[in-house]
Amino acid sequence: MFWKKDSQKNRRKYVRLEKAFRVKYGVIKLDKEIPVQYDLLDSVELKYSGHTKDICEGGICMENGDLTELLKASIKKGTELKLKISIHGENKEDINTVGRVSWIDLKRDVCGIEFISILDEDRLKIRNYVRDEYFKSYKK
Repeated sequence: MFWKKDSQKNRRKYVRLEKAFRVKYGVIKLDKEIPVQYDLLDSVELKYSGHTKDICEGGICMENGDLTELLKASIKKGTELKLKISIHGENKEDINTVGRVSWIDLKRDVCGIEFISILDEDRLKIRNYVRDEYFKSYKK
């Protein structure tokens, strides 16, 4: 994957993989004074679905599913979401994480979600998957 060199803002911290994975998610409505903890998230229902447009170890770009109406109605920049991302590789693995909406594009019905709470082992699963797919593309 190549990036423009014209601006420091265009540089990415992580390599992104354009790949569609199923995402189930729910909006977190917790007191902002309480740090997000996994045991508090049990009550957050994953009642919406969509899929990734791209993924990296720092977050995802999500599109489609129930997202279009939610973006117009209730999901704003800064909204925190409980996410379950189904990574399908050699082994199907689910990544459970908490993310924050960092940007929204209503024209394309997509939003960027930055992971704010993710287990190290899940971040490593994403990193390894992206790396493996990246190298596979060179072998073709």
